[in-house]
Amino acid sequence: MKLSKVLGVKKANLRARVITLGLIITGILSIVFGVVTFYGQNAGNFVMALDNEAVRRRIVLSLDGTLDKTSTRLMTEPLSGALPITYNWIKFDEIGEAQGDYIDPDFEYLAFTFYIINNGTETVDINYHIRITDVYNNADEVIRIAIVEDGAISVFQKEDKVYPLNFEGYPDDMPETTDFLTEETVMRGRFTNFKPADVKKFSIVMWLEGYDPDSSDQIIGGRFKSFMNFVVDRFGAE
Repeated sequence: MKLSKVLGVKKANLRARVITLGLIITGILSIVFGVVTFYGQNAGNFVMALDNEAVRRRIVLSLDGTLDKTSTRLMTEPLSGALPITYNWIKFDEIGEAQGDYIDPDFEYLAFTFYIINNGTETVDINYHIRITDVYNNADEVIRIAIVEDGAISVFQKEDKVYPLNFEGYPDDMPETTDFLTEETVMRGRFTNFKPADVKKFSIVMWLEGYDPDSSDQIIGGRFKSFMNFVVDRFGAE
């Protein structure tokens, strides 16, 4: 769909009607391959938690990158009523300056910034991935997920399927994206040699991309749920 349609030049009902995104992101640090997922009481929470082994190794989560505000669990505010926007409307600089949730006064999208700190005495390798758990009304067709790892932005999307005759392509200034790995797995990442006192910064951003050719009124009332896992690699650095 062209951005002009998102703005209401065409399909004004898409602006008037609300699409609800139930976004659940769960982050877990674990020494084993199996993970434990923690869901908030309200569907739409973004939860990150540490298991007992990660706590034992003194891997901690922080909202401000210091040891003053550490936790074994972090959670976002729920998001609902999101309408399609586009990448260039997202305030990545302000998101990166936030502690936890960033609420854009102009547009609705999920944005959350946090840190992982090695407060222990061991060097570890950590794998992470995002997995989709529930989709309704094809919301995943137009979802974009950006991961900002220490300032480097990577954007992921489901492979485009529909190319209408009037589709003029994406703007030249939009970034390249990586297709979801599978129907259920968005991406996998890894960082190694996470040494004692090391700090890594992450921001997770999710939005409905208005330029996506698969965007249509069929996504109205849609829902998208996913979780994010961080796993300490038991075969990695010791």
